[in-house]
Formats: sequence, C-alpha cells, structure tokens
Amino acid sequence: MPPEPSHRLAPAARWLWRAQGLLATVPAVILAIVLSSNLDGGRLWALLPVAVLLIGVGAVPELRWRRWRYEVRDEEIDLRHGTVRITRTLVPMLRVQHVDTTQGPLDQTLNLATVVVHTAAGATIIPALTEGDAERLRDRIATLARTPDDL
Repeated sequence: MPPEPSHRLAPAARWLWRAQGLLATVPAVILAIVLSSNLDGGRLWALLPVAVLLIGVGAVPELRWRRWRYEVRDEEIDLRHGTVRITRTLVPMLRVQHVDTTQGPLDQTLNLATVVVHTAAGATIIPALTEGDAERLRDRIATLARTPDDL
C-alpha cells in the first residue's frame, strides 16, 4: 500500500461545509419549532435544532476537513476521506478517461472548485480546492492520464 496522502483541502472547505450544513438543518429547525410548540415536552424538542446545529455545522465540517487528504502520483490518485468512517480510494491513472473542474454558487463565493476525475466506473471528486490549485491539479491529472499513444 502506498504511503498516506499528504495534501489537504483548502481551509475554506470548512466554511463551505458549514454553509451547506446550515442549509440542510433548516427543515429540522422548522420541524423542531413546530413540535416544541405543539407537544408536551416542548423543551426537549427545542434542543433538537441546537444539537443538530452544533454537530452538523460545528463538529462535522471540522472533522471532515481534518481527515480529507489526497495525493496525485504518476501511477495513481490516492484519496482518504470520511467523517466517522474513513475511506481510502486509489484511482489508477490508466483508468482516467477525462478530468474537469466544477463550481457551485457557494464554491464561487469562497473561490473554491472541485476536481472531478471520470473513469469507466464513475466519477471521483476532490472537493473544495482553491481555484488555482484545482486548475493545476486538473491539468496535472490530464497530463498523467495520457497514454504513450496519446502523445
């Protein structure tokens, strides 16, 4: 097994994931408010959005960022990621069909981009890189993925 990947995502990834977590918790907050006003034990239900916010917006993005690592080697792309469960993925360069970068509205606001590596098995992403890092990484993977027949 190759050594652990060493490159981190952009520090702004934490803010991206916090914003996404905040948007995802809005329905839970609304539900908790409705339940706390209509049910006995309303105080217990009122704690639900606080717990969801603390975990989903505070703890999870930080832990996710600390665990995300990637490395692009001549022969493979090595990814390690996860929040509770850690996943390690090796993508052989010979399997890469094409690579691109994407940006959603929140990414654009934070000057972040995602590198998407396409293989016959599907897409693999390296999220939340600075725009410049994403462009350089995309170009490097595209160059490494070329076979001698392509050159």
